[in-house]
Amino acid sequence: MEPGEIGIEITPILADPSLEPEFAARLDVLLRRTCHIARALTGAELAAVKLWIGDESSEARKYFSMSEKYAAFRDFRVDPKGAGLHGMRIPRGEVIRLTHAEVLSHPLYEGFGAFADAHPPMRGWLATSVYSDDGRKHGILQLSDKSGGRDFDESDEANIREFAALVGETLGALGRAWAAERRGS
Repeated sequence: MEPGEIGIEITPILADPSLEPEFAARLDVLLRRTCHIARALTGAELAAVKLWIGDESSEARKYFSMSEKYAAFRDFRVDPKGAGLHGMRIPRGEVIRLTHAEVLSHPLYEGFGAFADAHPPMRGWLATSVYSDDGRKHGILQLSDKSGGRDFDESDEANIREFAALVGETLGALGRAWAAERRGS
């Protein structure tokens, strides 16, 4: 944890061994900060970002940022495989916002099956895709459980849309820098 991030733990689940250590370290910092900032922007108790290494069928890097409310779930290490809401295709620039009741009644909500007792609950959901400036889809940014039992609102949608665009631009720049480094070596 970085100073000032008390009560937040961000955990990589999968790593791509082909990433050069310096690039992987920069990506880790970006993902860790992405989760922390997304939670702060929206007042969410839980944030997760999942970025694919390669395409959507390849391995991913996933990080969580959790408030103290979710301390019991910090050791959860199961990566969603694209089922249910986590696998929803969200077009570029769109945000999906669901209340807790809408999550539970959504046709794509499947609960968490065998992991129901281990997975953090979804009390409301706010999600958007992350695209680089060249149009490549990198992953998904998702938030759950707005503090104080409130629902996410239009301002949360606007903030997360803008933030995801900024993260996408940064990922595009990092990818170009990594490609240039690989060509130069």
